[in-house]
Amino acid sequence: MLITGRRSLTTVLRLILDFILVLNLLTLILLPFILDALYRDPGILRQLDSSPALWPDETGLRSDYPSDLPPGSRPFYLVFLYASGLGTAWILTEGHFILRRLEKNQPFAKQQVGSFRRVALAFAWLTLVFAVKIIFYNTLLTMFCCGLFFVLALIGLILSEVFLNAWQVKTENELTV
Repeated sequence: MLITGRRSLTTVLRLILDFILVLNLLTLILLPFILDALYRDPGILRQLDSSPALWPDETGLRSDYPSDLPPGSRPFYLVFLYASGLGTAWILTEGHFILRRLEKNQPFAKQQVGSFRRVALAFAWLTLVFAVKIIFYNTLLTMFCCGLFFVLALIGLILSEVFLNAWQVKTENELTV
């Protein structure tokens, strides 16, 4: 199977990425309803708990919220999830364009540089969003994601410079031929 070009691994990856982007946008549209359902019935999250010993017994209902979902935090989480979801949609959209150019056998096009810079900017946005969440509702996962997004922002900047150098070399090579 081909790596780049039409009907290649790049095409399959782009289609998967497009599907995830559609799911992301659908989730953003339905986010207020999903969040309302979680705040109405925090027991929905119990399905994700792998330790049944921590679940409430059938005789008594657990009245406290999970530690990640404190009462009164709905407005914060709505803004946080929209900001995170839009940042993720931004990254997925840029990924679509990057893979589309690979399908067209243009891996070192000038537009790749801009796409990688925008990916780095989107990861920097996510770093900022998660840093704000650390201030208000800190968890270990939030700190991990904040650090990971910071590293990915730096990698995006490095890749943009690598692709800029590759584009310059490619352009110079085309002029000498």
